[in-house]
Amino acid sequence: MLNELLTELKMKGALESLEKLQATIKDRDEFARQILLSEVEFKQDRALKRRLSQAKFPVVKEWSEIDSSLNPKIEFNKIKNYFDGNFIEKQENLCFMGVPGTGKTHSLIALGRELCRKGVPTLYFSACELVNALEEAQKEYRLSKFMTMLKKPKLLIIDELGFVPFSETGARLLFDVFASRYERGSMAVSTNLSFDKWVQIFNTVELTAALVDRFTHKANIFTFEGQSVRLLEARGKLKKNRKKNN
Repeated sequence: MLNELLTELKMKGALESLEKLQATIKDRDEFARQILLSEVEFKQDRALKRRLSQAKFPVVKEWSEIDSSLNPKIEFNKIKNYFDGNFIEKQENLCFMGVPGTGKTHSLIALGRELCRKGVPTLYFSACELVNALEEAQKEYRLSKFMTMLKKPKLLIIDELGFVPFSETGARLLFDVFASRYERGSMAVSTNLSFDKWVQIFNTVELTAALVDRFTHKANIFTFEGQSVRLLEARGKLKKNRKKNN
């Protein structure tokens, strides 16, 4: 009877734990508490998986994998403070600025995944992917719908800004994304260029100045300097291979 009721109510988490709980818990109140808790945990796990899927992270990166000792000048300890998500409630931005290979993308993805665990809707794009998607949406007359979608997540992550220059149309569309989220939703951006060089991305001084003004108004900026972790890892592998061959 209970099995049928749980099935009718679509309480899959409770249903999956029913047999085990019936065999181990005799107290009715405790049984009721545990079976409801099983359903809550099931729904929370399903919601987390959905948020992670919708975030569209290209790879799995966790904060525990970062070795902060490799580049001690980077303030990883301060960056970790933002994992509580308070900056989201304040509609503040984050900017990781510096040389390639020092952990900017890793930090963004780790931050995004942790915020997903805290229930924060998050969406990830590389800058190039986002501009391509914007231009495609414009050509297919669905730009308004796409822009509305970009406003929905509480955190929009734009990675690798500055690696590829954009067309005039692409730069304008990306500016519109920044403008649409100004004081409405947080953004986290990584870039290899200082703000004074963003004109290389957005082509005109006027557009760049307006964008930087909006983005930096409530931005927390971290400089990533030091050695490329990827290069260090490659050198380490090369040394190991040489030892094996000797």
